[in-house]
Amino acid sequence: MYSLRLTCTTAEIDRISAELWEAGTAGIQEAEHDGQVVLIASFETSGLRPALLARFDQHSPKWQQENDTDWFRETIRAWPARKIGEQIFLAPLWDNERTPAGRVRVVHNPGLACGTGEHPCSQLALAALEKHLRNGDRVADIGTGSGILAIAALRLGAASAVGIDVDEAALAAAKQNFDLNQLIPALAAGSADCLPDAYADIAIANINATVLISILDDLTRITRTGGFLILTGFPEWEADVFKGFFDAADISNEQEWRCVTVRI
Repeated sequence: MYSLRLTCTTAEIDRISAELWEAGTAGIQEAEHDGQVVLIASFETSGLRPALLARFDQHSPKWQQENDTDWFRETIRAWPARKIGEQIFLAPLWDNERTPAGRVRVVHNPGLACGTGEHPCSQLALAALEKHLRNGDRVADIGTGSGILAIAALRLGAASAVGIDVDEAALAAAKQNFDLNQLIPALAAGSADCLPDAYADIAIANINATVLISILDDLTRITRTGGFLILTGFPEWEADVFKGFFDAADISNEQEWRCVTVRI
């Protein structure tokens, strides 16, 4: 077994991880070191070494041979099934644990793309979604990533949930997660500007603050009057920016991360 060690920023984790899975990694570990994120991807052979070192040249790549590491077990250990909020049971595709009573099961492949449900922002978004969603609601998930939020919306009783993302690789991963949940995917390439006015009862976006601010007008436009806009993907020190756009906002937190929910 061989490993490729890369350093990157938080914003680069999802993109690089997706590229590593596409390259055939058997598992990815994530850690922090000296203020940077370290990704360690395992490979069964060294055949891809030259191509991978060249591909990730800007991320200080280090290649080495590992001894006796069971990466499948390590991956399973890193991605346990977990309860989120009051109603959601997020389970990786290999999990056989029974769904706890009173919860809906959302199945995912953690290795596919951004938005595995492990990040605090994903969990904040899921909790806000279950709090405000009502049976029959129409949901728009902007920057859908792996599709977890749209899938959870359907499991919670939404009549429809469309996932939109500018990244086609993310949409392909989202489709696989929809398939794992035996749901018909409604996915589109683009952003909030491709949806009509007052389209959604709930519009939800788990993206970084810079992007959220740039599309905030469209996010508000596509949310019907009386509906909810759920925004997350940013730390505490950026939350005040969103307060300035709305008269009232409900802010939830997990560690240093924040989620802003407003009624339009």
